[in-house]
Amino acid sequence: MSELHITPIHPGEILKDELEEIELSQTALAKHIGVLPKTINEICRGKRGISAEMAVKLSKSLGGSPQFWLNLQNNWELSQVNYLSLKNIEPVAA
Repeated sequence: MSELHITPIHPGEILKDELEEIELSQTALAKHIGVLPKTINEICRGKRGISAEMAVKLSKSLGGSPQFWLNLQNNWELSQVNYLSLKNIEPVAA
């Protein structure tokens, strides 16, 4: 199995950029989608991931599909895996 080369961009960076572009505060978004401001802030700072429910909320409020937001999260998580530490794992025989 070869290493995946994914540019690590946390979905929070995309969310932060999107909010700046449309001039919407983190607090205003949080109120609009019914979550605590702390939740949006933690996502924007890369301290919290995006769940399926959050992906739907972001999709409905900001556009893009829920899959877009979840793909960002999945790509981020895969970029954080240390593949070298897993190199000794061999396929299981059927």
